[in-house]
Amino acid sequence: MMPTRQRCLGLLAAALVGAAPAVPSPGLFQERSSVDGGAAEGEAVAPGSAQGSLGGVPADSRPLSLEDVLALGLSNNLGLERAEVEAEVARFEALSTWGAFDWVFDMNGQFSDSDSVGSSALFGGDVVSSQDSQVNLDLTRPLNTGGSFGFHFDSGLNVTDNSFANAPEQYRSNLSVSYVQPLLRGAGEEYATSNQREAEIVERRRREERRQARQLLIHDVEVAYWELVAARQQLEVAEAALELGTEQVQREEARLRAGDGTEVDVLQAQTEVATRTETLLQTQNNLSQRGDDLKRLIVRDETSSLWGERLDATTPLPEASPDDLSLPDWQDAFQVALGKRPDLRTSRLDVDAARIRLVRAQSERLYGLDLRLDASSGSFNEDFTDALTEALEFDYPRYAARLDYNMPLQNRTASNSERAARERVRGSQISLEEAEVNALAEIRGALRDVRYRAQAVRASEQSFALAKRQLEAEQQRFEADLTTTFEVLQFQQTLIEAASNRSAARAEYAKSLVALDRARGTLGEETDMLRRQVGVDASAAR
Repeated sequence: MMPTRQRCLGLLAAALVGAAPAVPSPGLFQERSSVDGGAAEGEAVAPGSAQGSLGGVPADSRPLSLEDVLALGLSNNLGLERAEVEAEVARFEALSTWGAFDWVFDMNGQFSDSDSVGSSALFGGDVVSSQDSQVNLDLTRPLNTGGSFGFHFDSGLNVTDNSFANAPEQYRSNLSVSYVQPLLRGAGEEYATSNQREAEIVERRRREERRQARQLLIHDVEVAYWELVAARQQLEVAEAALELGTEQVQREEARLRAGDGTEVDVLQAQTEVATRTETLLQTQNNLSQRGDDLKRLIVRDETSSLWGERLDATTPLPEASPDDLSLPDWQDAFQVALGKRPDLRTSRLDVDAARIRLVRAQSERLYGLDLRLDASSGSFNEDFTDALTEALEFDYPRYAARLDYNMPLQNRTASNSERAARERVRGSQISLEEAEVNALAEIRGALRDVRYRAQAVRASEQSFALAKRQLEAEQQRFEADLTTTFEVLQFQQTLIEAASNRSAARAEYAKSLVALDRARGTLGEETDMLRRQVGVDASAAR
């Protein structure tokens, strides 16, 4: 008697095989894969299952090349759009800081009416009434030297019944010009414009972050695209494996009917079909998931028609030729990365910002010494025009110069702030050096990975060819009754694994090229020539 578990598996496999429609031969077990030209998401139909059984597999197909999905991602990705908004915010904030040096105009007016009781015979009356009105105008502008320049003008009218007043109505006008310049603390353009230059660095930093987000998006989209192609090829492998298993079941059943085989051989083949059916279901589900992973990067919202369509990838995987692979040496690639990588440029901007804050802290530690220069003119007259003319023409000038000195006795706040700023500069420089070392290691690893992946493609091609020859030889031995069904199934599994490894190796090679361009900081830019040349070579080879 056969074990119950093996018999149940055999019956299940027989039912699946009996219910399965004919599986078309994908030709995957040829020397070169016929699906190199692209991949379609969710096309496969597992034996005994409908497309919809795996949960919403799209029915419509959308052919998309790699350039198509990149264009969709760059125009629809919300993360990239958010980075662009943040860069614009930083640009406007940087521009707004220069408003600190704009002219400022102030104006105010006042009016007073008073009655005062005389306290002596010289007061000018028992009750003196007075009305006073005045207008003040000020125009000031902070200077990028740290000082400020200002104009002041006021004009007023005094009406009184004081018997000692020169006139019952008297106009007054005053004009003054002032200039204030710090000589120690807060002096110089480097200090006065430190906030503006720091804001500009923040703006440049946001631009680099936007560029980094763009490169990350291109990297993720390309990786997702190649994973979709690889998932489709894995599905083709699973379909071909199931077809091999089904053919083996048919041979074993024919041998059993002819009296040459055993029921155990049939059940072994049927069990293998059941296992391969499960693998096919898994790969079909994985293909649908890879399609959704790509859609997540290139679709803006839930209303997009792409969610209801099957993605048909049309760009072939790049050819790998280890002997003809032309890669830069790591020193040249690192020099490109120093000027191109967004993270290194951001780290250098952090060093610049820390140095600006250090300059500001050093200035604020100094003693205060401010020079003030004033020139003014004033006039009183019964006629408004005369009073105004005398003030504007400086008929009665007054000049003044003043020095203001300020010295904090301990100055602990400013002293320790300067020390902290100096350490921040040192810390930012260390972070930059660390980022450069990490970039160097990443570039060396990326170059090494490209070479390894190219060689892995060649090795997988050789392994596939040998596994195919082994299976053909074993099938010939099986037909001559020199081997068992178990051995044939083992060689079939070896060929299936070799085909799967071949597809995975080519996809990993394509992803390694993307990783190298990202490590160099040239992904998606005009200097991104390596993959372009590889694509041209692949097209020429086909």
